[in-house]
Amino acid sequence: MTTLATYSLFHLNLNYSSLDVAVRPAVIKQCYWPLLKLASEYKIPLAIECTGYTLECIKSIDPLWVETCASLINDNLVELIGSGYSQLIGPIVPAEVMIKNLEIGQQVYQRILNITPKVALVNEQAFSAGLVEHYLEAGFEAIMMEWNNAGHYHPEGKKEWLYHP
Repeated sequence: MTTLATYSLFHLNLNYSSLDVAVRPAVIKQCYWPLLKLASEYKIPLAIECTGYTLECIKSIDPLWVETCASLINDNLVELIGSGYSQLIGPIVPAEVMIKNLEIGQQVYQRILNITPKVALVNEQAFSAGLVEHYLEAGFEAIMMEWNNAGHYHPEGKKEWLYHP
């Protein structure tokens, strides 16, 4: 019998449409710092995904959060999952826009955290086969997305894939 292995991935998005700019410091303090404390104090490894834009915002508001996150990445307690500079829907923008978004995102991750993530979360879970080459060209080795839509629209897929990355 196949068992389910868990993986904790947290999506950080300071550019969420209903999130007022004025509350960004509170979101960092009340939501983003507790994630780092889980990793540092309880040694619970976790993954954090954010756009380059969100990472820039966090750095401008709370540089210590960025320093702490970088340290936890170096200690293998946090894994950075990339997604590009902004959270755009890849299949509905021109390829050049998608390519540039991933490229700029990788530059920001490198500049701020000194890391180039190898795994990307597919923005808005909107996948098309043409996106894969863009992620590979941007330096990613793998992509992540939820299983439900892919499984629903591709019933020929093996059900046991549900339990594998």
